[in-house]
Amino acid sequence: MPIVLNKTIRLFLDSIGKREEYQYYLRRFHASRSSAFALICPERLGFEQAAGVLGFDLEFLLRLEIYPAILLSGLGATEMRDVLLGEGKAYQILDLSARMLDESAMAEIEEFLGECRSRQRIGVLLTAGRTYSEVLPLLAPRISRRVHLIRLRGPLHSKSGEPLMNYNYRRPDRPELDEADFGAADLAISLLESRPDLHISIASPWKMIEELFTVRGAGCLVRPGSIIIREGDPARLDQERLAALMKSSFGRRIRAGALANAKLAFIEENYRGAALLEEHPSAWYLSKFAVEKDARGEGLAGEIWGEMTADDPSLFWRARSANPVNHWYRRQADGFHCAGEWTVFWRKIDYSSIPEIVGYALARPEDFE
Repeated sequence: MPIVLNKTIRLFLDSIGKREEYQYYLRRFHASRSSAFALICPERLGFEQAAGVLGFDLEFLLRLEIYPAILLSGLGATEMRDVLLGEGKAYQILDLSARMLDESAMAEIEEFLGECRSRQRIGVLLTAGRTYSEVLPLLAPRISRRVHLIRLRGPLHSKSGEPLMNYNYRRPDRPELDEADFGAADLAISLLESRPDLHISIASPWKMIEELFTVRGAGCLVRPGSIIIREGDPARLDQERLAALMKSSFGRRIRAGALANAKLAFIEENYRGAALLEEHPSAWYLSKFAVEKDARGEGLAGEIWGEMTADDPSLFWRARSANPVNHWYRRQADGFHCAGEWTVFWRKIDYSSIPEIVGYALARPEDFE
């Protein structure tokens, strides 16, 4: 059952991000049936500097009844354990350094983490003498499918030094990485190549809570990259799966026939996101831009948008003025107009056509039941 947040906790989360976002992630994390909600994997370099902040955030997760596991591997694993234990009493240690991670050990880990949960402790798995690249493929996703690599440097960076929110390593347009990030990127990629269902992010200890509880995140999500299909005849799409996507994204059932006027679609191969466009004399009208809830924060919206705008088309669309995604829409648009419950956005539209397209968008009927 979801916990009731007291005022202090709610104020702290309000300072991190939007309420509807952190409430969504709280429900999602509480619903997880994994042995641990996530595997937190800190880097040894500078751990003493970060241990206090990391310890505070981990104890905060306990107050939210969210139970991660900390994995300490590689050189300095025992030193990290000692520093962590000096920061508080919320930890229980399971030393696996001399153990093979076979079926017997996995069963012991699961039992240990269950005990930690019942005692409201954070389980620490110590695997000194082995690297994360050796241990993580054995623990994830059985213990958890979420892996957070925590390091002082924070997210991956481009060669020019720009921090990256997403790194889709199979996409041909991926940025070239800074050499200092090769090791972290290689670890994430090797894990995803063997277990593509993992969620792997790389973040700073000072940004871990923000990374966990906001759609935009505060680290770098590493993914293979999505296959986005351009469909010139949306009627050929699986209409049942398309309707299910709309319901997942908007929380309401689409009206029969509401998508019938679409003339162009950009859709993720597994129907996790889609953009549907209709023809208009002045520009394409973006009738629906949908990403299912479980895919939010993965960069899928940006991938679909990038494919849709690759030819630099003129576009306009509307969104409810209370839509939490509007801050993202504003970054994509050249301009917007607010009118009651709707906001109309546009890009690459001739100034003389703006009154017409705004009127058209505002006059459209409701698409959902």
